[in-house]
Amino acid sequence: MTAQPLTATDMAAFVLAVLALLYGALWLRDREPGMSWLSFSFALAAVWYAGSEQYLPTGAYIEAGQYGMASIILLSTMTMTIGLMRYLGPLTRLRRTVLYVLLAPGALVLAGYIAGVPMLRSVTNAAAVLGYVGCAVMAFRAARHEPGAGHAIIGIAVLAIPLILPLLLLLKVELRYLRYLGVLPVLFFGLTLLTVSLLRRRRALEAEVRRRAAVEAELTQLNATLEQRVADRTADLGQLVGGLESFNRSVSHDLRGPLGGIEGLARMAHEALEENGDASVARRVLPAIAAQAETSTRLVGALLDLARVGDAALQRRRVSLDALVREVLDHLAAAQPTQPLPEVRFAGLPQVDGDPDLLRPVLTNLIGNAIKFSRERAEPRIEVSAEQQGREHVVRVADNGAGFDAAAAQQIFEPFRRLHGRRFEGSGVGLSIVRRAVERHGGRVWAEATPGQGAQFYFTLPLAA
Repeated sequence: MTAQPLTATDMAAFVLAVLALLYGALWLRDREPGMSWLSFSFALAAVWYAGSEQYLPTGAYIEAGQYGMASIILLSTMTMTIGLMRYLGPLTRLRRTVLYVLLAPGALVLAGYIAGVPMLRSVTNAAAVLGYVGCAVMAFRAARHEPGAGHAIIGIAVLAIPLILPLLLLLKVELRYLRYLGVLPVLFFGLTLLTVSLLRRRRALEAEVRRRAAVEAELTQLNATLEQRVADRTADLGQLVGGLESFNRSVSHDLRGPLGGIEGLARMAHEALEENGDASVARRVLPAIAAQAETSTRLVGALLDLARVGDAALQRRRVSLDALVREVLDHLAAAQPTQPLPEVRFAGLPQVDGDPDLLRPVLTNLIGNAIKFSRERAEPRIEVSAEQQGREHVVRVADNGAGFDAAAAQQIFEPFRRLHGRRFEGSGVGLSIVRRAVERHGGRVWAEATPGQGAQFYFTLPLAA
């Protein structure tokens, strides 16, 4: 028995079957919308081309024996319409309505086949053409809303299928050749849609990789930030513990002393009044009690100021250091009306990015300390200056006062550290307030000094971002 040579329709059926398998594999792998319908459509088209040689058209009407093959190719067109509409995007109300309109003529033709009503070939072809044209229009519409997704290429490919009919008529080619030439745009459409789908999937994977890389970078940054925050919190806790230890020492010495003095003087006055009715003792000790109470009040106030600096919300804005220094000097002069302030030199100080409510106590304590510790000098010299170094301002407050041992330069910023004992008044909290306020701004603070030759205090403020 001699083997029959392969025909063009056999090759077309083979390629369509391969496309059906490829679309089916894509649907099984990715569950991409519309792929299952397109796989079924190409499978039906493969079946039609494999057996259509036996049912060549012979007249204007489809014969009763050709209803089966005609139904297969019409179902292929309808399922392709459904698959393409689902591939282009979600079935919104508009797309669902368009889909029903495109499928209605084909459904009526299929009903006619079932009922045995004679059908013109032109009616069947028109039902198929309507689906292709409608899908092309929706593809071009989707291209406007989603540029770069390849929808315009798909629209051109699907529009080539119905255009083959008027092209054949224009070239006066017999319609029976439609089955041979018509498969070319179908194959072109199938390969085009497959390529666009794979490219779209690739872009989606690349976008997912970029998204995950961005999330990973963000997590890395968050981890680094978290580690920094933990380190900062640990440092804060260390400072807090150190502050509590200093506070215990202060309560044991600085605060207990005034309170004990108040208690002893009050008992002395009470006993004098009770035993002898002598009010002179009370008159002598009441000023001392007031002084001791004032000392205790200042110490408690200093503790509250230290806590307030640590808890206040940071409100950054542009601040003129010149104006802030003048304000601090006015405040210091008003607080000591009987003691004139020495000359404080400052000029051309910059504007900085910071919270004036936190920078004010920094300058108040540094300038106040400079005035206090240089008061014994015949010619006290106090200078406030600033310069930009890299990405930060460095502010310097210098005096020619008592100074201190350079080995204690770091200790003086701990709460209640008083290097000069009772020689100078104070609570030992001011420099702790300075350090905490500067660190809240992201800056640093340090000191340089020589005993008997004055001290220089420095703090930094980062430049505005």
